[in-house]
Amino acid sequence: MNWLLIASGTALAAAGAAGANPYLRRRIRSTASWTRRWLQVPIAAVLGGLAGLAGSIGEFVAFVILAVAASLLVVVDFADWELPDVITLGLYPVLAISLAGAAWSLVDFAPLLHAGIGALAMLLVYFVLARFAPDLGFGDVKLAGVVGGFLGWFGPAQWTLGFLAAWVSMAAISVLLLVTKRISRQDSLPFGPWMILGAVIGALLGPTVLPSLA
Repeated sequence: MNWLLIASGTALAAAGAAGANPYLRRRIRSTASWTRRWLQVPIAAVLGGLAGLAGSIGEFVAFVILAVAASLLVVVDFADWELPDVITLGLYPVLAISLAGAAWSLVDFAPLLHAGIGALAMLLVYFVLARFAPDLGFGDVKLAGVVGGFLGWFGPAQWTLGFLAAWVSMAAISVLLLVTKRISRQDSLPFGPWMILGAVIGALLGPTVLPSLA
């Protein structure tokens, strides 16, 4: 485990998220007090630290960028139930270019092909689901392509677990909030943060939980 890379990822992602704070202040419409607490910084720091587990510098760069973007999406979605196009759509070329660079440095383009397939597959799955699930918006569909590309880079075990973990984690938290009477049966939760959490779980635990797909 490269502790220097983990520390660097933590610091870089936290700095990037902190630098994006003026954007969040302009972007968020909610007046809730928690939205002014720079929560994107610790979220980005954790995700950036995980990026330090990457196997190559190219992957590290790609995942640190994703860590910063994911932290902003989590805060905005919880605040306003919205995933800004400027972030979700902007991540497509960023992810494609950074992962292509990673594939070049590894002299292995198979993961890049898998990432493309994973992005398209996840995009199509969420597009279909959004037609039947009223709580899914097209912001979630746009994010799905990014999540699918990220998970596809690692393999089918990570892709599958990442997809399932998003739904299971949201269901578990929803039940907990219902039991504690924090929400009612008529309430629902934004789905973007759970997609991101699912992606993290899938990337870390995919081969362990689903060894047959590894």
